[in-house]
Amino acid sequence: MNKSYALIWNQATGCWNVASEGTRRRTKSSRHRVVIAAGLSLLGLLAQAPAFALPGGAHTVSGEAAMHIGNDGKQMTIDQQSNKLITQWNDFSIAGDESVIFHQPGKDSIALNRVIGTNGSDIQGRIDANGQVFLVNPNGVVFGKSAQVNVGGLVASTQDISDKDFLEGSYRFSGNSGKAVSNAGQITASEGGSVALLGAQVSNSGVIQAQMGSVALAAGKDFSVNFDGNGLLNLQVNAGAVDALAQNGGLLKADGGQVLMTARSASELLKTVVSNQGVIEANTLQNKAGKIVLEGGSNGGVHVAGRLNASAQGVAGNGGVVENRGASVEVALGMQVNTQADQGTTGTWKISSNEVSVAKAEHSSNAPTLHADTLARNLATTNVELNSDSNLAVNQSVAWNSANTLALKAKNGDVQVNAALNATGSNAAVKISASRGISLNDNVALTGAGARLELNSTQGHSLKDGKAVTLSGKGAGFSANGQAYHVVQNLEQLRGIESDMNGRYVLGNQIAGQGRFKTIGDGNSFSGTLDGLGNTLSDLSIYGTSGYVGLFGVNQGQIGNLNLERISASGTSSTHYNTQVGTLAGVNTGSIRNVKAKDVTVTGASHLNALGGLVALNLHGNIDNASVSGKVIGNQYTYVMGGLVGENVSNVDGVAKISNSHVDTSLEGQMQDAPYGAGGLVGMNRDGIIDNASSTGLIKLAGSNLSIGGLVGKNTGRIANSRSIVHVAGGSLSRVGGLVGFNDQGSISDSRAAGQVTGNGTEAIGGLVGKNRNGTIANSVASGHVTDQKSRSIGGLIGHNQDSKISNVLATGMVKGGDNADIGGLIGYSDKSSIKNASSTSVLVTGGNGSSIGGLIGHSQDSEIANATASPTVAGGNNSRIGGLVGHSQNNKIANATVSTTVVGGNNSQIGGLVGANEQGSISDSHASGQVTGQGANAIGGLIGRSAYSTISNSSANNTVSDLNSSYVGGLIGHNWGGRLANVSTSGSVKGGSNANIGGLVGFSGDTVIANASTTSLSITGGNNAFVGGLIGFSRNTDIADSSVSATVTGGNNSEVGGLVGSLQGRVNNASATGSVKGGDYSKVGGLVGTNGGQISNSRATSNVSGGYAARLGGLVGLNVGNVRLSSAGGKIDYSPLLSQKYGGLIGLNFGSQSLNSVFGEATKVPMIGQF
Repeated sequence: MNKSYALIWNQATGCWNVASEGTRRRTKSSRHRVVIAAGLSLLGLLAQAPAFALPGGAHTVSGEAAMHIGNDGKQMTIDQQSNKLITQWNDFSIAGDESVIFHQPGKDSIALNRVIGTNGSDIQGRIDANGQVFLVNPNGVVFGKSAQVNVGGLVASTQDISDKDFLEGSYRFSGNSGKAVSNAGQITASEGGSVALLGAQVSNSGVIQAQMGSVALAAGKDFSVNFDGNGLLNLQVNAGAVDALAQNGGLLKADGGQVLMTARSASELLKTVVSNQGVIEANTLQNKAGKIVLEGGSNGGVHVAGRLNASAQGVAGNGGVVENRGASVEVALGMQVNTQADQGTTGTWKISSNEVSVAKAEHSSNAPTLHADTLARNLATTNVELNSDSNLAVNQSVAWNSANTLALKAKNGDVQVNAALNATGSNAAVKISASRGISLNDNVALTGAGARLELNSTQGHSLKDGKAVTLSGKGAGFSANGQAYHVVQNLEQLRGIESDMNGRYVLGNQIAGQGRFKTIGDGNSFSGTLDGLGNTLSDLSIYGTSGYVGLFGVNQGQIGNLNLERISASGTSSTHYNTQVGTLAGVNTGSIRNVKAKDVTVTGASHLNALGGLVALNLHGNIDNASVSGKVIGNQYTYVMGGLVGENVSNVDGVAKISNSHVDTSLEGQMQDAPYGAGGLVGMNRDGIIDNASSTGLIKLAGSNLSIGGLVGKNTGRIANSRSIVHVAGGSLSRVGGLVGFNDQGSISDSRAAGQVTGNGTEAIGGLVGKNRNGTIANSVASGHVTDQKSRSIGGLIGHNQDSKISNVLATGMVKGGDNADIGGLIGYSDKSSIKNASSTSVLVTGGNGSSIGGLIGHSQDSEIANATASPTVAGGNNSRIGGLVGHSQNNKIANATVSTTVVGGNNSQIGGLVGANEQGSISDSHASGQVTGQGANAIGGLIGRSAYSTISNSSANNTVSDLNSSYVGGLIGHNWGGRLANVSTSGSVKGGSNANIGGLVGFSGDTVIANASTTSLSITGGNNAFVGGLIGFSRNTDIADSSVSATVTGGNNSEVGGLVGSLQGRVNNASATGSVKGGDYSKVGGLVGTNGGQISNSRATSNVSGGYAARLGGLVGLNVGNVRLSSAGGKIDYSPLLSQKYGGLIGLNFGSQSLNSVFGEATKVPMIGQF
């Protein structure tokens, strides 16, 4: 027989005492009557009682109960007499052979047991209760392997709850305990009951069950628990704990209810806080679906392994929901989830994370959210929904054969499908949602009957080139942003579009044609949506009877993601006087995006026609990411044609735009003489925009007066970021360019052309643009060779340029022209334009007779050229103007130009290292180096051949200048008339022939002001009867000041040779010469001036002077018929008494006047003035 003990309050000692059952009980106070039965205290307070490990040290705070301990001391019975009971214990542990039984008024009654001692609770035995038991111990709670808990409900927590909250039904557990709650035993709640383990760390390796109720493992330090009355537990973790972890390696089971594992970490570092390695089940029961949630909070990781089951197999009802949420979620490779329903709807496995990826582990630097194999396997047993707070990516192929749905959702980002999705089951579905865009970068195939695809995004969806969506099953469905589409799977359904030209359509698969196909709608407009989903429509011969011929006559709607292959479109059946022919549409006023046309053929009509490889007329429409390959063939009635679009036209209704598009086409046949054009991409761009477009192929058309361009024939709009590698050929009077034939008030930027450009009598031909009028070209390059032996204007970049702005441009191709032409490495002819930061690095620029040929510009007038460079070899024929930079410059302003090249010209040409002929302009801060060679040039110079009325400043030449048959040869300028030279210099060598004017700086100078000029040439050489000077060969009415020469100057017989000037008929002030000066027989040789017929003042010479028979040798002047004053000489006079020479230290022979002059050094060894 069991013996009962009672705890009796002793007011004298202020504590509970153990007494037999018959002892008179006394309450602690008259306000609350509490009766508690208890076992011996673990703290040894019940020394007289037998020793056992039942809970002890009880203290009732609120409520009434009686406690009984069995005779063997191993069973405690607590008869709870109030609906809520609060008891404080010094210790609450139960040994393996012990048990505690709560008898409670009802299933909603709660006994709160709070441990205030220092030991954790070690439950190895049994707890039975018909109501709910709360066990709170900040030192930790352990349910051992032998523990058996059968209760109406259980909360075990290391965080405390206040008496007030408990009594008022506000179940908030909070504190700073870092201890754990763990279960290795078996805990069972009655039907509709709940089990919650709350602590800094919680774990289960045993079994916890709550049929039709809830099981919760929650880690943190602050929890709110709410019992909703329907058997479910609402639990929230309000604050995180350090190293928080909720872990399951056993079985959590709540059929018809829910299982929750949740945790919050106090650390902001991302780490795993929820981990499942075991089994969790919340199967459907009594037609009530279960729910499983593993949730790690905003900065916690969730690791999912084992098996999660929320199915409805063998019972009525739908499958449940499995949710895995956290800052990061990692699903193990062997993970199994089942939400199938035999008699209802399959449930869903939802994974939510900051960023979600599907991949193989070896294909990712970080572990993916989900392995592709795991996803594919589980799609057989559950719908799957992947949710990302940012971007979501599928990086490995996934295939399944079930009716289940894969949903991909990016809340604040993009969804990228980078690997194939393949569902073969009937009614299978893929649903993709993104706050931004959806990129389908691989194939998506749903081939079963009733399969469906949903795409929802704010920025639309895109398909990678060569990838497609297949919806080939019967009754397949598609929707985008909530709008349903008709799925077109064959030609009959394609023709059916005519029944609703405002409808929404997608191609569900590839469609192969069967010959002739009449334009859909013929002359009626399509204003709906057609999304090809990357599928191909092939082998159609399209015709129409209206003026608009194409797959659609007129598109006012949206067409995208469509491939056309082996399509031909012809206007021969049209009866309209002006027919627009394209493979996709005759006219587009809507949107065309991601359309590819391959191996197409477009031909015209027997009346006026416009042709485009894709669209004939893009009228304020938008074309993006389109491409065409094939042929466009014109005839004598074709007035505009393009590989992609015939005409691209903006108007008051909107801007026509083509972007991110490419063609590889040939334009063949002929065109009528027309003001429009033919282009590899667009024939005529009329105020439209072309951006990031490119073209390759060939253009070869018969016809004259055409505008032909590798990208655009004629442009009045804007072209940017575009490229052309088209071989372009044009004929008589046409405007032909590697990129644009005729740029008329248009703009071109950041573009390039690399194709060969050839002409036959064109009006203008250029590597980038044939003719540029009132246009703007910037940041552009041409690298193709340009050739036309009959054109008037040929340029490596632009043939003819007028009233335009050119900046940051480069040409690198060879340029070859013929006679009577303007030929330039960059521009052939330029008028009233600004050219800045321009370069030509061509290997060769050549022209024939009577031409203007320049390394940069052939002929330029009324223009500004700044920061320019040129390096090609420049060669011209007879009677030409040839320059390393500009052939013929009229009224131009040239600044900061640099040339390093070889310039060669023929008879009677004007040849310059920088400019051949320069008229009424200015050149500043410029430099030329290399070789300048003539063959009987009219004038030849290291910088300028012939210059008139111009200003040259801060410029220099470092050339080898040579022409034995030219009349005017100069290290800087061959012949200069008028203007001013200031701060100029030369170095190198100058070589001329007989009867010539040869100067280290200027060969002949008339009516000119020269200041701060210098020559440091190696040698300056002339022949017989020549005027040879270290600075100027012949100076007429020219003022020379502050100038110097250091050179070897040599002339032939009967020459006038001077260290500074050969023959002076002007003025020299403050000048000097050093080096050596040598003449032939009968020559006049002076250290400064050979023959002076002008005025010399404040000047000095130290040159060594020598000559031949009967020469006049002077240290300063050989022969003076002018005036010399305030000057001196100190060079050696190398005379010979046997040669009948006249010599003097200052003047060899004087017929003029001299005053205040002197000699010094070697010059003092001979008479100052030579004797008769």
